[in-house]
Amino acid sequence: MSLSTYEKASVIIKSRFIKGNQKRFNDYVNYMDRDEAKDPTDFSMYNNYMSDERKATSLFTSENSELSEDKKDRLKEAFKLSQERGSILWQDVVSFDNQWLEDHGMLDRRTGSLDENRLKDITRLAMKDMLHKGNINNNPVWSGAIHYNTDNVHIHLATVELSPDGNARGKRKLKTLENMKSVFVNKIMDRSKEHEQINDIIRNKIVNDKKQHKTFGTFNRTFKKDFLEIYHALPENRRYWNYGYEKINHIKPKLNQLIKDYMEKNYKAEYQNFEDRLDKEVEVLRKAYGEGDHHRYKDYKQNKIDDLYKRMGNAFLKEMIDYDKKVTAFGKGNRKYTPKMKQVKKNYAFHQMKYGVDRLMYSELNNTKNQAAYERLQRDMEREGSL
Repeated sequence: MSLSTYEKASVIIKSRFIKGNQKRFNDYVNYMDRDEAKDPTDFSMYNNYMSDERKATSLFTSENSELSEDKKDRLKEAFKLSQERGSILWQDVVSFDNQWLEDHGMLDRRTGSLDENRLKDITRLAMKDMLHKGNINNNPVWSGAIHYNTDNVHIHLATVELSPDGNARGKRKLKTLENMKSVFVNKIMDRSKEHEQINDIIRNKIVNDKKQHKTFGTFNRTFKKDFLEIYHALPENRRYWNYGYEKINHIKPKLNQLIKDYMEKNYKAEYQNFEDRLDKEVEVLRKAYGEGDHHRYKDYKQNKIDDLYKRMGNAFLKEMIDYDKKVTAFGKGNRKYTPKMKQVKKNYAFHQMKYGVDRLMYSELNNTKNQAAYERLQRDMEREGSL
């Protein structure tokens, strides 16, 4: 049984190259008719094939959606000149699954109507990305044509350099082709609205909301204990208190568990909505990229989850920075602050972790007008310092 449409990639890019001084070669392009190509070593003839009216739309370029006869002649001359100067001819064929194009409003298979202008604009974006990342920057010239002569809409593309320096790479890097494919996929699907909704859940419904609700503002003693345990294990220098720094890798398992437990307690519905939307996007991407060796669609979900944990981690660490500043300020305000106070500060945090901190105590520590709180804190810290 053959694969279903969506078990195969919806966008496939095949890429080949020919050197300017090459006299013979095999399989110019999979879809190319050798009889019509005439002399496959003549770069200028490639455009004749590409613009065959029985097979394709008219040629288009980075600047023109259609070419007059004069512009066609000038394009052929550019290709011929590039060959004489020793340029490589890069050939790309971008093939689309017609059902996928129809699903995303690009094609009406019943009438055969294709949104050619939009597809050409997307091709220009993909080519711009490819030329930049492929380091093809010595006066590149390219032409393209949309073909209908097979079961699948596809685009033939040809690229040369007018000022080759002899250092160009013939075979494209896989990463360059993957990025080019991603431009086609992302622009045709245009999932920007869905991605904005996912980002809104991360940044606003979960992370920003958590920033408004401090850990010590809850009645959950476990969160407070875990918070202080992580705080106690952080390096002395606060500049490293960022989720991205390797110097705090040793506390990340504990921090990630705190994040997970905290979201399970306070953002269960939001996180479930987040995961459901991610699963839907993974399926959309799977249909586009297929089940090949490079499962890029699988990375999307994990990358978004990692982003959420990074933002939540930094929210907790920022809270720990604020907490550390308060503990330090109390120490400086009530007795001469010496290097020994750094250890006293840590001992005090450990004291809180061991015996628990209730909501009333936290409120008192933050009330700078409450002299009794200052005095109690001073006595506690002095007691810890004498241990």
